[in-house]
Amino acid sequence: MIRSIPGGMVLTVFGTIAFVATLPVSSAAVRPTEDETAVLAAMDRYLAAISASDLDAMASMQTPDGMNYRARALASGGMEVVGRPNSYWVDPARKDGRTYRERYWAPTVLVRGSIAMVWAPYEFWIDGKTSHCGVDVFSFIKVGEAWHVANSMWTVEPDACPELRPADPASIRPAG
Repeated sequence: MIRSIPGGMVLTVFGTIAFVATLPVSSAAVRPTEDETAVLAAMDRYLAAISASDLDAMASMQTPDGMNYRARALASGGMEVVGRPNSYWVDPARKDGRTYRERYWAPTVLVRGSIAMVWAPYEFWIDGKTSHCGVDVFSFIKVGEAWHVANSMWTVEPDACPELRPADPASIRPAG
C-alpha cells in the first residue's frame, strides 16, 4: 500500500499538469489583433459621441439602415423588447437637454474579415446619475478602412450594477 501512494501521487501530479496544459489561455493574457484594437477604438469613439450628445458624429459612425433592440425586464414579469432603426437615435428631435454617459469594460471582441462584434457589460448615466447597467452587444461592419456600428442590442438592468461593475475601474472604456 505504501508503494502505491507515491505512484498515485506522481500520476495525479502529471495528470493535473496535463489537464492544466489543455485549458484555454485567458483572454487577458492574449494580445488583441490589429482589427480587434480598431473595433474597440470604433466602439470607444461611438460611446464618446453618445456621451457628448454628438448626433452628427454618431450618424457618421453607424449604418443608417441598421437596427437596435433594447431588452428590459418588467416589474410584472417578462421582458419588454423594443426595436428601432439606427436613424432613430440620431434624429435631432431626440435632443432633450439631458446629459448622457455610457462606458463599458471587459469586452469580448470577435472579428472575421469585415464583420465584428463586441459584447461587454456597461453603465449608463443620465444627468450625472447612474440610470442602469446591462450588457451591450454591438455588431460592426468594415466600410473601406473604417469600422461602423451596424446593429446593437442591450439589456437595461437597473439593479445589476453592483454585480456587473468591474473590480478594476482602470479597465473602464472609453477613458475619461
